[in-house]
Amino acid sequence: MISKDVLKSMACLLAWMLYRRNTEVAPRESRAYHGTTMQFRHLPALASGFLLSVSAATLPAFGADIAVPANDPWTGFYLGAQAGNLKGTGSDADFCITGALSPVSGCLGGSNNDGVPSGLDVLDNLLDGASAGGYLGFNYRLDRVVLGLEADLNWDHAEGKSHIPGDVTTDTSFGWDASFRARLGALVGERGLIYVTGGPSWLSMDIGSDLCGYFRSEYAGSAVDCGDSGTEFGWQLGAGAEFLLTDNISLKAEYLHGWYGNQDLNLVTVTEGAENLKYSYKQTLQTNVVRAGVAYHFGGF
Repeated sequence: MISKDVLKSMACLLAWMLYRRNTEVAPRESRAYHGTTMQFRHLPALASGFLLSVSAATLPAFGADIAVPANDPWTGFYLGAQAGNLKGTGSDADFCITGALSPVSGCLGGSNNDGVPSGLDVLDNLLDGASAGGYLGFNYRLDRVVLGLEADLNWDHAEGKSHIPGDVTTDTSFGWDASFRARLGALVGERGLIYVTGGPSWLSMDIGSDLCGYFRSEYAGSAVDCGDSGTEFGWQLGAGAEFLLTDNISLKAEYLHGWYGNQDLNLVTVTEGAENLKYSYKQTLQTNVVRAGVAYHFGGF
């Protein structure tokens, strides 16, 4: 059996690593949000680290002689499949024009109108669709508390459109997402579990627009790159409930909110020799996931 001191050390170390990983990454671009300089992007990381620290801090409280049934289903590895609805919101959106080939350079939209005629608006980008995938985790029961770690990988089919001044439409979509989260739960009876969960997350996004055809015609003979894709790093926090149908099979339902910071993807890039023209789209990306899952618990740990 893994000792409580080993588990406490592992949990505290992971909490510290998650905090350092978030605070050492340099921000992409400094922006002022409503006159405050507080780094809100740190809050999910701090909350996830706090969740791990609380998990570790509960271990000494129970002592060494904890009465847990042999082959308890809430201790051991589990493997499952999940599916649900994924929504994304790109807020504070900016449409930016840069490069020597452009007579105007700057950004306009939700956060500023720098260098571009004012009075124009870039609408928030709203994405909606399905998400399905698998997850692998490990639980460890301590009396009425269940501690765990869980990793998942999901295929996403969520799409959305946004409109930019000049009747320009952008098409965006999520391709996949993954996360590695801690879980801290309390048993309800012997078969029910309610829990909170949080940790780092990764999200793949693609973007394109109807600008592509125009620029390929206008700049015939030049190199025109259309659309862009990227993998965003962020944090997920949420809560859920799980119920054991048998000693090996469980059902769960959970909600997760994700923060992915400032995203910057190119709509069109035109290159003529050493000069270029770039149209890009910037936004602050967040997600909401509601899903259900079924898992097989191996037990016997």
